[in-house]
Amino acid sequence: MANQVKQAANGSQAGVDKASLWSRGVVTGEWLSWDRIGFACLCSAIGFTLGLLWMLVVPNTYGAPNGTLLMDYLSFWMAGGQALNGTPEVAYSPAAFSALQQQYTGTDTVFGFFYPPTFQMLQMPFALLPYKIAFAVFIGITTGLLCLACRLIAGNWLLAACLILVPACANNAFHGQNAALTAALYGFFLVGIERRQMVWAGIALGLLTIKPQLGILVPLALVASFNWRTFLSASVSTLVFAALGVAVLGIGTWQAFWIQAPVASAMMELGGVEWVKMISVYGAGRVLGLGHLPAMMVQAVFALAAAVCVWRVWRRTDAMSVRAPVLVGGTLLVTPFALSYDLTLIIIPCAFLIREGLRNGFLPYEKIALFIIIGLSASTSPFAIWLGMPIAPVLPVMLVWLGLRRLQLHAAHPKREHLDGAVAGSV
Repeated sequence: MANQVKQAANGSQAGVDKASLWSRGVVTGEWLSWDRIGFACLCSAIGFTLGLLWMLVVPNTYGAPNGTLLMDYLSFWMAGGQALNGTPEVAYSPAAFSALQQQYTGTDTVFGFFYPPTFQMLQMPFALLPYKIAFAVFIGITTGLLCLACRLIAGNWLLAACLILVPACANNAFHGQNAALTAALYGFFLVGIERRQMVWAGIALGLLTIKPQLGILVPLALVASFNWRTFLSASVSTLVFAALGVAVLGIGTWQAFWIQAPVASAMMELGGVEWVKMISVYGAGRVLGLGHLPAMMVQAVFALAAAVCVWRVWRRTDAMSVRAPVLVGGTLLVTPFALSYDLTLIIIPCAFLIREGLRNGFLPYEKIALFIIIGLSASTSPFAIWLGMPIAPVLPVMLVWLGLRRLQLHAAHPKREHLDGAVAGSV
């Protein structure tokens, strides 16, 4: 009898321990303490720095036999160079631009340039520098702008520095891509809205037209929130920015850009841009064996759902911890053409959510969800390549979910500016 009582007590204690472990590990995520996160960020910073030095200074597998670094930034730098040479339209001629790259690198590896002339214009100062130096300067400046945007959101430099060390940002840096710049502009736009600096928010949005697919849902958000000042500011800024591109590069460059535009769509449809490296619902569908039309139909369903969520959220609340995750998550769900480095954009809504959690407490499962989103932000392509699992769209879906949860909380307490989360946590 005594043994039975002892066994029952042990079993009960084991159940309590498991429940406690689940609560601490998953529900509250209390193991995600500041000392652990700080140590992980320090290691990331060291690895990030050493990795960039290895790539830029030491001969490696990413270099051509003549020493040219074969990364995405090559197309940006050469497009800027063509603008300086007075032939900017060459960047929008796939055959001519490919031949130019092959001549420069001595290899068959080429990178397309699908950005509007305004982005080509921004590359002109960098093209004055040697290629590898331009690469490092471009990444340094754009990552610095992202850090500034995170500082404006989070309120301190240490947290901002940790945010720019997330895997997606490192992935963007190694590619020499512009996702840190677009994420920074998105951050400035949202901070401007939050601080009621509507004109400045619109200017940031106008500059974001260097990657127009990332702004598809923004007009919907502005209309839903009756934010006509930002809408007008963004419209004027876009026109002024485009006119400056015409003045610097000529109208013919814009004509060449529009003529080349269908090439990007064809590259996506035919797999010229590898589907396993895409993060869109469309790309996931293609990896899973769907044809172009069925994948686009699934993409359209997700896009419609994202648009509905953005409309609902931006109409009902001013809280940026709700608006930012839904808008950014929805943006990544609505566009069929997005690649792995574009997940750098998640840094902005994560900054708002972390700020809210630190001030007023994290909701149940919120910390672990943020950990998963951030931790997998540079791992979606390996999952798709090695395991055939296109998990990338799950991350923006989780962001939208986190935002909608916060909306429910704000709706329950409409008169409170700052809300206490159901579970307090510390990072």
